[in-house]
Amino acid sequence: MSDIEPNDLSDTQESKPTEPETDAPVEPTGELPVEPQAETQESAVSDTQPRKLKSMARGAFLISALVLIAAVLLGAGGGYSYGTMQRLNAQKATNVQSLSEQMALAQQDYDAKRYENVRKRLEFVLKQDPGYAGAGDLLAKVMVQMAITPTLTLTPTPTMTPTPDLRSQQTIYTQLKQQMQNKDWTGVLSSLDSLRKTDPTYKTAEVDDMYYSALLNRGMDQILGRGAYAKTTNLEGGIYDLTLAERFGPLDGVSAGMRTWARTYIVAASFWQLDWAQAVNYFGQVYEYAPNLRDASNYTAAQRYHDALLQYGDQQAAASRLKDRCLALNSWKTAAQISPLDNTYAYKFAQLDLLCNPPTPTSEPPTATPGA
Repeated sequence: MSDIEPNDLSDTQESKPTEPETDAPVEPTGELPVEPQAETQESAVSDTQPRKLKSMARGAFLISALVLIAAVLLGAGGGYSYGTMQRLNAQKATNVQSLSEQMALAQQDYDAKRYENVRKRLEFVLKQDPGYAGAGDLLAKVMVQMAITPTLTLTPTPTMTPTPDLRSQQTIYTQLKQQMQNKDWTGVLSSLDSLRKTDPTYKTAEVDDMYYSALLNRGMDQILGRGAYAKTTNLEGGIYDLTLAERFGPLDGVSAGMRTWARTYIVAASFWQLDWAQAVNYFGQVYEYAPNLRDASNYTAAQRYHDALLQYGDQQAAASRLKDRCLALNSWKTAAQISPLDNTYAYKFAQLDLLCNPPTPTSEPPTATPGA
């Protein structure tokens, strides 16, 4: 070893052939290959950047939804169009069947020479389908047959009108005359109804005059208590008869006035024992023009006015203030003008009059002193 010189060593080393390192084969070592450090750095850098995957997924979802909606709409539109087409086809088939039936019936009517029916059926067919096979030709034949076939016109058999038998009408009319003389107004009205029912045209003007007279007189009798109503009046019935009489002619002044007072009497009676002030008001109006008018109780308007004044005076005399109580004197005084007050009301009047109109004290003249 010591005999070798350094130069010998260098020569030895130089004598060994050297191959490039890149060409040396790499033997497997069983270890996982290590990725280059540069890629690791790039991965680390990319993790810190915003990711576009979520936005891309969301856009893809929206596109899919729009495609699905478009498909649904196209399917619905196609279904609607198909349904409409089916309905139109069914309707067309029904119309064709109907026209076919009408054509067959038209042929049957033509064979039976019912040309008017044939014409109507064929006009219907041609209106629905102007080019319907055979309809135009058959209609032409029908029009020819109708032109040469005369239409029979039925002449009604004249009805023989019998001569009216007027004996029953004349008998009723004669009876009416007698009832009018007897002032049997209810009987007159009954006979008039029978006559009018038997022959409405029999002496129309005279019958109308009889209706007017009978209704007017019976109405006045019921209100005034005359004839058949002497014992008991019927104000409502009289008002009704006078109203019916107006259908045949205007009322005279007397009957129209009595109907007005009869209505006023009924209104006044509705306030009896409920509102004495109103009862006095309305009965006072009737008393002024028809004091003897009475209702079914035979209580005249004068009597009712008198009693209503007494009751209204009692109501006034019960007032709290003396000024209001004194008004009762006027009510009782008015009642006394219709009929004298009885002892009870005479005493009430005197006592209240002392309070309302006390006597005025008189001063006595001074007496002379003797020997003065």
